[in-house]
Parts: sequence; structure tokens; C-alpha cells
Amino acid sequence: MLKELEIYDFGTYVEVITQIDAEQQYRMWFRGQSDYSWGLVPSVQRKDGMGKNYEQYISTNFMIHTMRLNPNAPQRYDRASWLTLMQHYGLPTRLLDWSESPLVALYFALSSDEDAKTDAAVWVLNPMRLNKKVGYGEYVPPISYDSLRGDLEGAFSNHDNDDYGLQNRIIACHGVGCDLRMYVQQSDFTIHSTAERLDQILKLDESCDYFYKIRIPQQIRKQLLAQLDAMGFHESSIYPDMEHIAKEQADSISISKIEIELTI
Repeated sequence: MLKELEIYDFGTYVEVITQIDAEQQYRMWFRGQSDYSWGLVPSVQRKDGMGKNYEQYISTNFMIHTMRLNPNAPQRYDRASWLTLMQHYGLPTRLLDWSESPLVALYFALSSDEDAKTDAAVWVLNPMRLNKKVGYGEYVPPISYDSLRGDLEGAFSNHDNDDYGLQNRIIACHGVGCDLRMYVQQSDFTIHSTAERLDQILKLDESCDYFYKIRIPQQIRKQLLAQLDAMGFHESSIYPDMEHIAKEQADSISISKIEIELTI
């Protein structure tokens, strides 16, 4: 069953995370979302009206064009690497991002829309307990494990029915690969090879005691984001590449210019 909690400032956020950590005694996963009302839905399932083979279409086309352009592209049947690469470049996939850092998740909950008029949310999940529930055992494998091939293959194969793959489950896995962004963000995934929503499944499970949702009130969003920035959690630290470093510098110059003009 879902446990819903609310914070009032940065201090209570730390207290709630510490409380959850003490209850679970396992490294939890966190996911920040800008709107409290949103469910846990992977991006490929947010595309209404695209047809049941939309996922296969986008995956295979990305693979074909990438292999033409990039001699270092993953091997054709390395489904884990292809889906991870698609997720990295913002294409719709059956993967849902999580982080092992509660501060990274809080940043994502707040940064996408600083002026949002809604409460934000940080979801908290015990991935080992989720995997035990779906029959995998109390273990979180790398996404590249052979035992997960059935969870990934549906992204590249024809869907002859309405499900999203061969396994028909949601399972937690660790990200792999030499990727600085994933390392900094402490990234992991849940693989959704079913159209059922994770939050709805666990919310109805009365035996579930490893699933939480923290409400971030709209009134403190800017305050918390400023505190995260002061602690080094900002755009170029979360996205450590030249594009985001340049964007952050350009934004800071624009802000400085406005401040100068206001003082004249």
C-alpha cells in the first residue's frame, strides 16, 4: 500500500528520507516528478493513439539510423544498450528513470518548471522488494542480464496483442555502461513490459510496505531549488556535458544583466 508523506522545508525532507531508510534497511530508489498528480508511466506509454506497434517502430528506426552513422553503435541484438541509449537521448521507451540519490530526485521534481502552480512529488521504492513481488527474487540485476531479455525484446518485436512484451511485468534493474551522466545521476531503471501502472499495482497491494510518495508543496518549490543549488545540485552538475554547461553560463549571464539593469 502506498504511504503518502508531506514535507514543509528541506529539513523535513531529510527527516522523511532518514525515516524511510531506517524502516527499509536497504538502498532505496527515488524518482522526482513536477506534478503530484502524475503516475509512474514510462514515456512510450504516454503516447496516446500511436498504435500498439509504435514502440517497435521507434526502436528499430533509431537502431537502423544509428548503425549507419556511428561505427561504435551497440551490437544489433544488444537490446539493453539500445534502450539505454534511446533513454539517454530522450526517445520514448519502456524504461522509467530512478535515482539512488534523494537529492537528485528532488532536483528533477523541482527544476523542470520553477514557476509551476502544482505540488511536486518524490516517489520512493525498494527495488529489491519489488523484484521479489514479481517472482524474480530479492536481487536487482544489471539491465544487461540474460534473464531480462524477455522484458526488453518486446520493444523491438511485433505486438500481436495489447501487452508490452514477453514477460508482462515491471522489474527493477541497474543501469550499465560507461556514461558520466548516468554515474552522476546514480541512474537505475524499472522496465515496464506491461501496460499496468506501477503506482496503481502497489497502491492496491495491502501487503506492500516499501512504496512511498512525498508531497512537495508548491509554495516551497523555489526555496528548495535555491537550497539545492547552494549545495551544488544544478544543471551542469546533473548534466555534466558541454551543452548544459554552456546553457547554465548563458542563463547566469542573462540573470546578471537583469540585476545590473535593475540597480541602474
